[in-house]
Amino acid sequence: MAREHRFKLSVLGRYPNRTQENEPAVTVNLMAGHDHHLVYAGTLTMSQSEWETFTSALKESLGERVEIDEGALPGDSARAARLVG
Repeated sequence: MAREHRFKLSVLGRYPNRTQENEPAVTVNLMAGHDHHLVYAGTLTMSQSEWETFTSALKESLGERVEIDEGALPGDSARAARLVG
């Protein structure tokens, strides 16, 4: 039986643009593997709109085999509390 590959992306940070021409950036860790064994595969940084396009395509093509942890967003204290404990 072939193993299905799984992927997990965890947002490390969101960074405001430094000039008016640039969008805010998103940096994420990527883990990849199979079943419940995932290993670090790299770090990605892209613009916010690239991130939205990328995650939309991943969710559409991989379904439940991709997990995306957006982390706590500014002003989301309830989610931050859930993540901490």
